[in-house]
Amino acid sequence: MGAHLGSFEVLRAAARAIPGLDVAMVMYEENARKIKAALAAVNPAANQDIIALGRVGSMLEVRRRLHEGVMIGILSDRTLDNDATVRVSFLGRPALLPSGPFRIAALLRQPVIYMAGLYLGANRYRIQFEALADFSAIPAAAQKTAQSGAVLRYAAMLEKHCRATPYNWFNFFDFWQAADEVARREPRA
Repeated sequence: MGAHLGSFEVLRAAARAIPGLDVAMVMYEENARKIKAALAAVNPAANQDIIALGRVGSMLEVRRRLHEGVMIGILSDRTLDNDATVRVSFLGRPALLPSGPFRIAALLRQPVIYMAGLYLGANRYRIQFEALADFSAIPAAAQKTAQSGAVLRYAAMLEKHCRATPYNWFNFFDFWQAADEVARREPRA
């Protein structure tokens, strides 16, 4: 399972160049539709590499693909309205990051690898992989704590890379707005 920043398409392109390495992206249905259309225009073969969340068999498909040895990527800095989140400090302000990708990894007893396909300019990329969490042997009683810890480590890694290469984090919504809303609703001491 993976979380990343930068170009996931460069990660998938690199995987296509390595014999035996397959990568599939997991994303919400609407995002999947838009990205599939864009990728189909560039590379029609890329369509089978996206698993849409929100379908009855989505997690079964993720599990099946993992058992086939496919590396699964998830955009772990995006949330929808009802997603479970963890409040973190990110770039100097509170932010809410989804716990769902880490919950999926825990349920499927998988390691999580932070992936970044960083654009360096002049058609050059640096691809990085960093171990983030390993849920393969965590007892059920400790999973929730381990998931929260993984979200905090993810936030720290994402922040480190955003500071080093700020134009590689693609974000098209007010990232901190949800955390500000939660803070306004919390009772004051």
